[in-house]
Amino acid sequence: MFKFDFSGDDIDEVESQQEKHRDESKNEDQSAAATRAFALKPAMYDISDLLQKLPSRISYTLVPVNAPNGTNEPPIPRREVFDIKVQIMANEDILLPSPDDVSETVAEERDQFIKKELQILLSNTEDLRTELYEGGLKSWEGAGDLVEYLADEANDIGNGLLELGCGSALPSLYLFQKHLRSLKSANSGAPIETTSFILSDYNYSVLRLMTAPNFLLAYYTTVVLLDTPSLTSQQDLDLDITPELISQFLEFLQINNIVVKFISGCWDSKEFSQLLGYSPVTAEQKKFSLVLASETIYSLSTINSFTSLFLDCITYWGASLERAEGRVAAKEIYFGVGGTVRQFIELVRKLGGHVSTVRRITGRASGVARVVMQVTKS
Repeated sequence: MFKFDFSGDDIDEVESQQEKHRDESKNEDQSAAATRAFALKPAMYDISDLLQKLPSRISYTLVPVNAPNGTNEPPIPRREVFDIKVQIMANEDILLPSPDDVSETVAEERDQFIKKELQILLSNTEDLRTELYEGGLKSWEGAGDLVEYLADEANDIGNGLLELGCGSALPSLYLFQKHLRSLKSANSGAPIETTSFILSDYNYSVLRLMTAPNFLLAYYTTVVLLDTPSLTSQQDLDLDITPELISQFLEFLQINNIVVKFISGCWDSKEFSQLLGYSPVTAEQKKFSLVLASETIYSLSTINSFTSLFLDCITYWGASLERAEGRVAAKEIYFGVGGTVRQFIELVRKLGGHVSTVRRITGRASGVARVVMQVTKS
C-alpha cells in the first residue's frame, strides 16, 4: 500500500505556513502582482522542451503499488527531492525559455518569479506558499488513493488523459506505464491510435524538475530495463542521462503515437482553455478520455476556478462525441485553508455536473477521512 508522510501534523504545518505568508501577500505592491500574473499565465511545453537540460545523472526511488484487487502492479519511479535540490544548487540553467514576442523587461520579471519559486523548492520548511508554490514536489496522500483506485478499477485511458495539479504525477505515471506495457504485449501490426498525456501544474519548475523526468524514468523502467521486478521499492537508484537515452525515448513516443505535454500556470484564466483547444497538435491528439486531480480543492481561493475548469475539461475535450470522465481525490476537509468536499460537490452541481463517491478511506491511521470521487456531466 502507498505510504505517504502526511498526517495531522502536516495539516497544522500547512495552516501555519498559510498564515505566515498571508500578510506578505496582502502587502504586495501592484508591480509585484502584475509580475505574478504574467509569470502564472498558462503556457504549454512539449516533453522534449523540458528534458533538454537534465543533469548527467538523476536519483530516483520506486513507489510501490499494491492494488486492492490483489494484482501484482509494477512500482512507479519518482525522482528524489534531494536530487532536485542538488540540481538547483548547482545553478543549472532551469529558467523558462524566452518567447520571441516577450520584451527583455517582462522576461526578467518572469525569471525573477521563477527564482523565488526555486528558493522555496530548496527550503526544508515549506510544503507550499500561497500564489507562489503549490506543493508539487511532495507526494500527497490523495495521489496514492487515486492510484490505488485506478489500479482496482482497471480503467481504459482511451485517447489519453489530463491531470490537473499533477506535481509528481503518480496517477498519470501509473496509467502511462500501463499503456507502455500494453504496447509491448500488442503485436497485431495494426496502426496505433494517438494517446495524449497532458500534465498541468501551477509551477513550471515542478514540471521541469519533477514531472517530466518522472516520465523518462517510467519509460526506462518499463521499456528499457528488462528486470524491473528485481528492483526493490523504496530503494535509492540512479540513472545516467545521456543524449542517446533521451533521443531513444522521444523516438519511442513518436513511433507509438504518444503525445506528452505540460501546462504551467493558474486555472482562473481563459488562456488555459485556449491551450487545450488550440494546442499545436491535431484534433485527434488533443482529445482525452480521463481527467484526474488529487488534493486540488484545499484552497478557498482556487476551488471555484478549479471546479469550473475541471468540468470544462470533461465536457469539451472528451474523446469523439463522448464526455471525458473525471476522478478527483481529496480530504473531506482541509483545516485552516477552507476547502471541503461538500463545497466541491455543491459547486459541481451548480455547474450542471454530478459527483459520486467511489471510495472512502477512514480510520485512525488515515487521519482526516479521504475520498475518491467520480465527476461526470451529461
